[in-house]
Amino acid sequence: MKSIIHCFRHLLAIATLTSLCLVLVYPIPASAELMTSVRSGSNLQFSFMYLLSDFSGVVPSQWARVDYDQTHDEIFTLNLATHEIQVFNKEGMEIFAFGGDGEIATLNDIAVGDDGTIYGLSQKFKENAIHVFNYRGKLQEVIPLQGFPEQLVYFRARRMQFQEDRFYLLDPQTMTIVITSSNGQFERMLDVGAKLQALQKEKDPEAEELLGLDIRNFNLDAKGNIYFTVPQLFAVFRLNTDGTLHSFGKSGSGPGKFGVISGIAIDHRGIIYVSDRLRSVVMLFDKNFKFQGEFGYRGGLPEDLLVPDDIAIDQLAGRVFVSQAANKGVGVYRVYRRKKR
Repeated sequence: MKSIIHCFRHLLAIATLTSLCLVLVYPIPASAELMTSVRSGSNLQFSFMYLLSDFSGVVPSQWARVDYDQTHDEIFTLNLATHEIQVFNKEGMEIFAFGGDGEIATLNDIAVGDDGTIYGLSQKFKENAIHVFNYRGKLQEVIPLQGFPEQLVYFRARRMQFQEDRFYLLDPQTMTIVITSSNGQFERMLDVGAKLQALQKEKDPEAEELLGLDIRNFNLDAKGNIYFTVPQLFAVFRLNTDGTLHSFGKSGSGPGKFGVISGIAIDHRGIIYVSDRLRSVVMLFDKNFKFQGEFGYRGGLPEDLLVPDDIAIDQLAGRVFVSQAANKGVGVYRVYRRKKR
């Protein structure tokens, strides 16, 4: 009973935080002098680079979806309020935008292929699941769902990743991930919720059933392991390709501790990036889940974050793209490993 009450209180905190973010006003310049944080932790340094902008200044957005095209060195965002997809060059300047005038379907998420193809996850998932656009926003095709079993009749994807010619689709409420081929053919289902319940029972056979949970965000590493955040449990989970499930995280307000975690991304070294909406930081952990440092913090400095959410990574240059609340937009940072003396 205590665990249920604890989850309810945490859900209430999340709802309150979200409502506050919708009314905050936070003006900030489009760029700031490159600087190194003195608050980031013992194992890393970082520099704030700029906020994604157009010729009018910072492009505002509230928790935009973010993806990065490594091949063409371009950043893609989906503004959930205007339903617009925007493309930015490596300097963070908008070079193209489409969808804001309603000419495309309303989307929940985007993913970018290695060839620059843009995939959009439709809100009307059952009717026209995935929309395919070329690099200048022209609709190429709509990929239908194929071969989905009857047990997935209520499956509603809200988040999407595309890797190795496969779509990974997440329904946060049912805590289910579906993997399909590039043409929408069903391949397999991962019942993440059941795995969480089993892990809970393994840790504590007397524990009550976990209720009121959702997966806030998910991502994959280069090996195909799936990482996801569950804010109500103050935990990050890694679902390995062999089916085993591991987790880490502790609640708290200090460095490396979890408040309301959300976005997640993994770089080529296996470093795990986790955004925390409540603490307004992005935390880094190594592949063994050891805390490496964090950057951000809520405040008035250019480097500060405001309720960060989605994360994307430039694997070659070490840039990190972080979406934020209150129309602050997407911040771009560069992370360095601190040199050993």
